[in-house]
Amino acid sequence: MKKEPIRNITVLGAGIMGHGIAQSFLMGGYPVCLYDIQDSILQTAQSHIEQNLKRFSQFDLIPKEEIGPAMERLSTTSDLGRSVDGSDFIVEAAPEDLELKRGLFEQVEAVCSREAILASNTSSLTMGEIGIKVKQKERLITTHWFNPPHIVPTVEVVKSEWTSEATMDTTHALLEAVGKAPVKINREIPGFLINRVQMAMVREILDLYDQGIASAADIDKAVKGSIGFRLASIGPLLTIDLAGTRLWLKVCENLFPHIADTKEAPRTLKALVDKGADGIKSGKGFYDYTLDFSKSELDKAIEKRDQEFLDRLRRLYKQNRPRPYTRPSASVPDVEGPAI
Repeated sequence: MKKEPIRNITVLGAGIMGHGIAQSFLMGGYPVCLYDIQDSILQTAQSHIEQNLKRFSQFDLIPKEEIGPAMERLSTTSDLGRSVDGSDFIVEAAPEDLELKRGLFEQVEAVCSREAILASNTSSLTMGEIGIKVKQKERLITTHWFNPPHIVPTVEVVKSEWTSEATMDTTHALLEAVGKAPVKINREIPGFLINRVQMAMVREILDLYDQGIASAADIDKAVKGSIGFRLASIGPLLTIDLAGTRLWLKVCENLFPHIADTKEAPRTLKALVDKGADGIKSGKGFYDYTLDFSKSELDKAIEKRDQEFLDRLRRLYKQNRPRPYTRPSASVPDVEGPAI
């Protein structure tokens, strides 16, 4: 069929991930329709997007005069059919429930354009599971964003057994056009790429914690000031090359026999969950927060995190690439769509 450019975006789900994904496309110059089942959720999402745009402006990541036009490009609806009408790229950001996602994709395919790309933001499921009832499976793809999605640059673009090369390339180009740093994942595996790396690190960290090797505060301090500090500028494979593969081989041979390799969930996390210690949400996890924990304190913690992330985003990308999200609002990036 004829290739059509990507012009309009739909995001299904207006929660933490959904409204952040919508904001990224808005900042990239695209009209976005945000869907959710409740109008109150949509109103809250609109408010969060506007607040976040103002914060981006404060960090010189977008011009202040771009906030108004970006918000004008946003529409919201609780009508699923209306949300995907005329959309060329549809992103699902619903809760991680397999049956919910399957049903949503089946419904969407029945009412959307035959040329539209259908993407899922799943982090623990696969498109092979989610898209089983979709008829045009070549247009299915996973775009795994990271929280907070409007700030974190990387998006994993995951190819399922059905995904066409045209769908893969179009999605990758679209994300680049809105200032993200998409990474192509050539085939689906549980956890994709980043979550597998993160889980391997977490397994060892929790084992060290269980052994009493260091306190929670010192473990965090150590990682932030060493590998965390370094990996923000150079990736792990370049790190190996810079030190020398011979050296790294020897270190691997020396340490791998002593690294945690359990297949069970960490007992420390199980114990915390059993006690109702849900981290900052409950007031206690690896750290004690307060006996009288309030939502306002949680909001302040998230705001502080985002401010630090935005400052890092500004500094990391100012010298290495064009400043994100500076595309003129009057024009839409011309990303050619696939022939479905």
